[in-house]
Amino acid sequence: MDESPGDEAHWRKFIAITAGQPAWPSLVRAAGLFDKPGDALDVGAGAGRDTAYLLEHGWRVTAVDSSPSAAKALARFANPKLEIVVARAQDFVPAAYDLVNAQYSLPFIPPARFGPALKRLRDSVRPRGAMAATFFGRNDGWNTRGSNMTFSTRAGIELLFGGWSVVELTEEDDKHGHTADGSPKHWHVFQLIARAPE
Repeated sequence: MDESPGDEAHWRKFIAITAGQPAWPSLVRAAGLFDKPGDALDVGAGAGRDTAYLLEHGWRVTAVDSSPSAAKALARFANPKLEIVVARAQDFVPAAYDLVNAQYSLPFIPPARFGPALKRLRDSVRPRGAMAATFFGRNDGWNTRGSNMTFSTRAGIELLFGGWSVVELTEEDDKHGHTADGSPKHWHVFQLIARAPE
């Protein structure tokens, strides 16, 4: 989910705002690396913008989100290729996937649990599979004392994916951005697409 942490009422509002939004471009590019659809994991699926795209293109999708409101929104797809799991990213135990997608969700994992959670997700990618993920940079507006979110550097991300083939790693540092509800926010974001080794 791409919104600041909050209670379930906050997430219900966020899901209502974002339902029906197009898939994130990074996910579309990552899915395009494959000749045919396979098994995908969508971490922090929210209202299902990326899940919908994957299902429409024939993928089998496990959609994970901690919000019951997200699970309700995802259930509208009623697709036999969709499995919905209500769990926090740091608690979820992944299986094996061709594509792991985590758009605007990983930074919400607390720093103390970020490394192990990311390792589980990374290790769940099959050989020559791909991971598409968003990381927040140190300049991000939510990087305040006591936020309990994880903020990354380019060097740190490259280290985490050592041995992988980095397809793209882009950086955006937008002081004039806004959140889904239109509130102003300084976004400092890294978008990664990487392929697992053989």
